[in-house]
Amino acid sequence: MSASLFDIAPALAAYLSILAAVLGACMGSFMNCLAWRLVAGESVLRGRSHCTACGAQLTAIDLIPIVSWFALRGRCRHCKGKISPRYVVVEIVMAAVFLSIALEYGFTVQALAYAVLACILCGVTLVDADTYTIPNGFVIAGLATWAATVWFMSVPSQGFGPGTIFAAQLGEGFLAVLADGVAGGVLLGGGILAFSLLFEQVTKRDSLGGGDVKLLFVAGLFLGLPLGLFSLLLACFIGLAIAFVLKLSGEPSDSDVHGESDDGSGELESFRTRAIPFGPAIAAATMLTLLIGSPCMEWYVGLLM
Repeated sequence: MSASLFDIAPALAAYLSILAAVLGACMGSFMNCLAWRLVAGESVLRGRSHCTACGAQLTAIDLIPIVSWFALRGRCRHCKGKISPRYVVVEIVMAAVFLSIALEYGFTVQALAYAVLACILCGVTLVDADTYTIPNGFVIAGLATWAATVWFMSVPSQGFGPGTIFAAQLGEGFLAVLADGVAGGVLLGGGILAFSLLFEQVTKRDSLGGGDVKLLFVAGLFLGLPLGLFSLLLACFIGLAIAFVLKLSGEPSDSDVHGESDDGSGELESFRTRAIPFGPAIAAATMLTLLIGSPCMEWYVGLLM
């Protein structure tokens, strides 16, 4: 992998680690706001942040990531309405993700690309969980991020990573990463699209929609072929876990009344009782693969040799 924070002076590494975590928390707060506005139909470019209950404008003291939620005890300063713990959870998770990316990839163009991807996947998770849709804007942002940064990437010196399987033919520069990304995107996106169409043809029931397929294509671009397949398998397990939790929640079923969304994003149907959004599972699996996929693949290959 790229030089990590462990390769520099401890004091500087500690400072940069804190900086990465703070930036992650801030981006988590931003994505919370962006996702809520998309779901509520508000403009994402205009207007001040406000309480979703009473509409009061929020000031800086209300918007400090993580700190404000705990300081206000999860309630609005103005109307005392409850603020969902989802906001602070997202901020904490994004802080951890940004820190993990910095520790693994250092402060490089590759780390920047993965940090932007983390923000995109965060937005996908929040919107898809609420609306069962994946806005095309997130997909376009993912494509643009990969297209702008793939030229600066190279094959990792050890382990599995984007470009590994093409390094022998194309060298260890960006060409191998580019080829692996295209192969991963086509296999994940195209393969799942073909499987989904076949499943629907045979069972006469909805499966994955276009939004999920497009998101898998983007994930394949960033991960490449081997890690993309690992991520897809992991996403299936995470999706089943989400379905199991929703099953235990005892909420009313909506699988009989939902249809495919306007933008083509579909849902998985769990235990024939309720639908679940698959976007959060894809997002979680993609980030986990970027962070721990290489050692997991090495361990698996080691079992076969």
